[in-house]
Amino acid sequence: MSVAPLTTAQQPNTLIISTAVNPTSSTQTPPPELRTRPPGWHAKSFGFDWNKRSDQHKYLVKSGLPEVHAAIVNDDWDLALELICPEDFGLLWLPPASHGSPKNGDSDVDASTWTVKIMSQNEDVRNNAILQMALHTYDATSIDKKCLYGANLLNLCLLKPARPDVLQHVIMLAAAVAPMYLNLPDAAGRTPLWVAITNQDQACVQLLLNAGADPVQACKFSAEGEPKSPLSFAAKSTDKEIFRDLLRAAVDQGGKFAPYDYAKDPLYLKRWASVHSSEDVLWLADEIESLRGPLLCCEDKSGSSYFYRSVIDGSLDKKLASSNEDLIDWLRNLDTSPAVSDDIESSPMYAAAWQASIYNYEKLYEFFIARAKETSNTKKLSQSVDKFLLSKTAKDYDQYLDGIPENLGANKLDLKKKFIQSQLKALSLNASKIIWDDYARTAKSIWPFISDDEKNALIKEAVFISNDHKELVLGLLDCELKESTLDEIVQSSARKQNTMAFEFAAERSIWSPRILEGLRQGKDVGLDMFLCALFAGSLTWVEKFIAAGFDLQVIADSPGFIAKLADIDPQGITKKLKGLDYKITPHMIEQTRTEAGKQALMALMTKANNHG
Repeated sequence: MSVAPLTTAQQPNTLIISTAVNPTSSTQTPPPELRTRPPGWHAKSFGFDWNKRSDQHKYLVKSGLPEVHAAIVNDDWDLALELICPEDFGLLWLPPASHGSPKNGDSDVDASTWTVKIMSQNEDVRNNAILQMALHTYDATSIDKKCLYGANLLNLCLLKPARPDVLQHVIMLAAAVAPMYLNLPDAAGRTPLWVAITNQDQACVQLLLNAGADPVQACKFSAEGEPKSPLSFAAKSTDKEIFRDLLRAAVDQGGKFAPYDYAKDPLYLKRWASVHSSEDVLWLADEIESLRGPLLCCEDKSGSSYFYRSVIDGSLDKKLASSNEDLIDWLRNLDTSPAVSDDIESSPMYAAAWQASIYNYEKLYEFFIARAKETSNTKKLSQSVDKFLLSKTAKDYDQYLDGIPENLGANKLDLKKKFIQSQLKALSLNASKIIWDDYARTAKSIWPFISDDEKNALIKEAVFISNDHKELVLGLLDCELKESTLDEIVQSSARKQNTMAFEFAAERSIWSPRILEGLRQGKDVGLDMFLCALFAGSLTWVEKFIAAGFDLQVIADSPGFIAKLADIDPQGITKKLKGLDYKITPHMIEQTRTEAGKQALMALMTKANNHG
């Protein structure tokens, strides 16, 4: 049955659904206060009469302000409205630098010694002048602790802030005749939205968004040294209503965010959720329906996602168990992902793998596998599959099969065989990485259903992991341990330098006693087996071969073999090499891997040199 996606408020599930949370007004920063000063107050602070044309001209020269900017700075709003025209949008407040000496105790607005010192050949003097220049520029263009340096007309109105009717007029004029300025950074790198967000002014944010400002347009600065958008800034440094407005605008302006790319996080959902409560995440999920799925999959301040918790506490499991197809359709329509972060264990699919029933896990897997292929997350999804396979037993699967309809396309016995084979593969691939309980449970569960060849393969893998793994599988052994299996273990133990595995195979192989007997009879046999013992580090079997009559002269001619022997028997190598024709060389010493082996060969070389 196909139904329209349900809103979270419509879902009967106690966790998968959400109840809209009213915005908490106490967390909001009030918009900047509008200061009312008499027109010309800023000019007066520098000793100029705003109402005198000559003084006004001198003030404009001194401050570097364009005329319309000066009207705004001086709170002469009526004059500002009269002057504003489209050509004003490109003007910036960039005060001039004086090349003269400071006057009046360095109190003039543009007088500074840095203009001379910045040309110095002395690096310290030059760096100090740059700092003085920055401070001078800030002081000359700061009002109410806000630096207006480099501000264009729109940003200046936002930074002041301007009288509401003036601000609205400027925004509407920009939208009509100069829309590029709605997103264009000023000389200081600030976009209008950035300024409005910094002011925590939701009304201005809305005005700009309605006029067409782009919430993902990058500014030209950021703490990390990379361009940062207003949306990314709002994700960590503003109230949730402003972030919601920006997010909604980004979606409404036609951005293609489905399926959502959690790795790139283009809308900063992961960043925002990580610093907000689960209640806030649910509120935003209800506010922006198209992003409900990704939001429910993002980890919030609790360290887990809403979807993950719905699996862990069983609420999703209960709904799926009751065959709620509406819920399944809803989940299919959500833009969710089986793995939101690099930590696969925090994903909903991983939680479902060990917590949910087989039926429910397979339901989730059905629609997540298609999603994973679209977003290249199949590897992470396969990790959850392995976790699922290694957390279930054959008995669990029998119970699952008992509950499914008889009219399936596949026979239940075939389904079980396929499941067991999948478990065997997962066990083999993860044997050395999974926890002991998972390994032991799965090995015991599948053992009665796998072939003798597969049991031999498990033995071969177990002996290279640990004694516990080896003893567990040996305890289950109910078939012949094949000679070919033992031969493979012998060869692999030499390559992997695994003493335990070699000795396990040598003790059980029919070739070992035959080789020993042949040596006792004076036959030239056993070289390959001896070298395997040597490289596997089995001193026990090396000495068994020597005691049976193996001629060590065959290895005395090889520096590498003597180095191996020194590593596994540094105390006894002198005795073992006694009477043989050999020469210890620096190259041979370099091939040792242990300090004891190195010292043993160095002692032999010193002794030979002293007798030479």
